[in-house]
Amino acid sequence: MEKIMVNLLTADLNLLVALDALLIERNVTRAGARIGISQPAMSSSLQRLRRQFDDELLTRVGSAYELTPLAQVLKEDVGEILRMVERTFDAQAVFDPASSTRSFRVITSDYCLTALSGKLMSMLQEEAPGVQVHFDAVTPLAVDRIKETLQNADLMLIPKGHFSGFPHTELFTDNWVCVTGADSPERTLTIEEMRDARWARLFGAEVASTLADRRVYDLQLGERTDVIVDTFLMLPFAVAGTDRLALVQERLARLLAAVAGVRIMQLPISLPTLVECAWWHPSKSGDPGHQWFRRLVARAAAELEPVSPSESTSTNREAANHTAAGPQVA
Repeated sequence: MEKIMVNLLTADLNLLVALDALLIERNVTRAGARIGISQPAMSSSLQRLRRQFDDELLTRVGSAYELTPLAQVLKEDVGEILRMVERTFDAQAVFDPASSTRSFRVITSDYCLTALSGKLMSMLQEEAPGVQVHFDAVTPLAVDRIKETLQNADLMLIPKGHFSGFPHTELFTDNWVCVTGADSPERTLTIEEMRDARWARLFGAEVASTLADRRVYDLQLGERTDVIVDTFLMLPFAVAGTDRLALVQERLARLLAAVAGVRIMQLPISLPTLVECAWWHPSKSGDPGHQWFRRLVARAAAELEPVSPSESTSTNREAANHTAAGPQVA
């Protein structure tokens, strides 16, 4: 025990912050930018860490850096240790949002942020003017590594249907529609039109980014993909001025149809209702600040206008509760 205490007293615990950034970014320049220090300073920290662990931690493979086996073991532990330290220093018997300067990290899609931002940002400014929120884009990799993702973030806003076993609360629901740039009256598409159309898709057909997208692809109705985008907000603009189709959430379609110059088409097939949720790691359930923040997000969602059930959208939520192949990142 005495030896352990001596090691702690002589160790530079600030190196844990640098180590966490390096293990996440796998790049010295990006890691420095992540925690607000220069590239030379981060390089110096990496050298000290290598001496501390007697391990390279990052090794060059081609044009990129990969984690050594030891670094892979450290990655999950370091992130959780820093979260615990942060919670220790932030711990209060009660959380006062009006005076707090706490920072919350939320991983979400551009679609969900667009739907919530008006209500959420207004509430945040009024109730907690000193609180900071850092929004990160959800990616297929973040979903694949869901435990690690939830450990390193406060909330992840993503629909039901890909994973389970973590605390969550339902926020809102949405329907699926198609948008097109074709000069045609808004109506219900036919199966033949969907099968013959060229499509714009999120991440490409092979990734199957949403349950609805997976359903369309499995029915062989959206196989001709010639535009691939990385965000939902890009989809309406990717079909503008063409007869391409894109599958998007109704809330997003209604918001962007006039701006993008596209028309909204109903679907001739039944698709699962999108049930957007807020997910978090169970270790954060009892944190008073976290409890306040997730209630704030839920209250913002509750103020959204409801969408009417669509004939082309399955009203049975059970389908949205089953795991789908491929990440769902709406």
